Amino acid sequence: MFIWSVKLNRNLLWGVCAVVCLSIGAVAVFTPKNSEDVLKNAVDTSAKTTEEQVALLQSFGYEADPEPMLIEEIIIPSEFDENYETYNNYQKLSGFDLSKYKGRRVKKYTYQVNNYPDQPEGIVANLLVYNGKAVGGDISSTALDGFTHGLIKE
Repeated sequence: MFIWSVKLNRNLLWGVCAVVCLSIGAVAVFTPKNSEDVLKNAVDTSAKTTEEQVALLQSFGYEADPEPMLIEEIIIPSEFDENYETYNNYQKLSGFDLSKYKGRRVKKYTYQVNNYPDQPEGIVANLLVYNGKAVGGDISSTALDGFTHGLIKE
């Protein structure tokens, strides 16, 4: 049989507890709270001008025409149905979250995308802009059997 004994120093024990508590507090304070905070740190979401909007699309890897094809004003639904929940999940994967904008009026800018892999035409980028900041966006195919995904493809 082997017996091992340790005498704890009370000051050392309090010091270790203080370091652990400070470390946990630092992680809690400096960790981004959601995917939108991560996006703000990684990408400039300014979208007041067409130049800023095109630059935002370029930051996601898309070459877009310098002018939008279409500008619409839409209202984010106050309650999300199943389809809008799915769409918002695409947004969350790209660092956005539309649930913060439920019931709000946003502008939707649609741009022609010129460099989508294996599809030279028929691809558009939609940017949702609220008060000069991009709050969402997607890439869509205009083909009959098309697709839609967030600005970051899964």
